[in-house]
Amino acid sequence: MSGVRTAVLAAGVGVGSTLTAVAYGAAHPPAWSASPLVRADAALVLSGDVDNLRTLRAAALYRDGACPWIVLTGRGYGGDSAVALSLVARQAGVPAAAIRTETSSTTTRENLEGALPIIRASGWKRVALVTNESHMGRAQRAARKLIPDVEWVAVPVEDPGPPARIYRVRLEEWLKLAHYALRGWV
Repeated sequence: MSGVRTAVLAAGVGVGSTLTAVAYGAAHPPAWSASPLVRADAALVLSGDVDNLRTLRAAALYRDGACPWIVLTGRGYGGDSAVALSLVARQAGVPAAAIRTETSSTTTRENLEGALPIIRASGWKRVALVTNESHMGRAQRAARKLIPDVEWVAVPVEDPGPPARIYRVRLEEWLKLAHYALRGWV
């Protein structure tokens, strides 16, 4: 009988620990390093900009004189399309000549791999990384790992949507961060 009690207690502790971890993950996105943005060589906007918040933030950086270039990434539709995001940026006051696009990527890692030739060819050493708060931890780690000679300045934007969506996205980011860690990408 005591073995059954021990098993039930162990299962309860396991379930409780799992629920605690899930609750923490939903409330807290993966951490990222903040640094002041005075000026950057460019702003890199990662795809997945469903509400155009990332692109509009990068456009504001451009208009404020914080960066002379914007790089938009992604080959999908809407917020996953560099082409669609470039229209948003132009409508927000960024001239087409100040926009570079990477149109083959579908993931964060691919966004960075696709932006790498643009960054290298331009000789940029300080790049503002523009993405959502929940995504920034994984994105910044991946950028530093893939392109370590660039100083990556985090420029987070708010996570869009109702709380339930934000919590789900944060939990997904923890899982994606674990996947990236297992692949050696962060």
